[in-house]
Amino acid sequence: MGYKERRVKMIATRAAPHLESGEQIQTGFVTVTGSGIFTVPAETFVVTDRAILIVGRGEVQRLPRDFWFGKPTGMYYKIELDRTYKVHRQWYQEVIAADEALREMQAHDDPAAGEH
Repeated sequence: MGYKERRVKMIATRAAPHLESGEQIQTGFVTVTGSGIFTVPAETFVVTDRAILIVGRGEVQRLPRDFWFGKPTGMYYKIELDRTYKVHRQWYQEVIAADEALREMQAHDDPAAGEH
């Protein structure tokens, strides 16, 4: 199993106990705490077709799926929600994929949305 497959499996494993029946994972990524070389994984963001799950140590938040993460830049990208979450650049493809999935969902709900 390659690196990318291990990451996908890790996200799915962390999400599994918290998914609703029929809920589908779109993407996921890990945030970090600390700074510089002294960072450690903090929470796992799991983006589904229904919600954004923030899986932390012993707790899970379920947020609406309508959040836009934005275009990540720099070594660490900050996401402002209930607090600031830092995402290392190794996860930027997944952050971008979350916004792309939301764009597709909204276009599917409103076919005219893509014409504007």
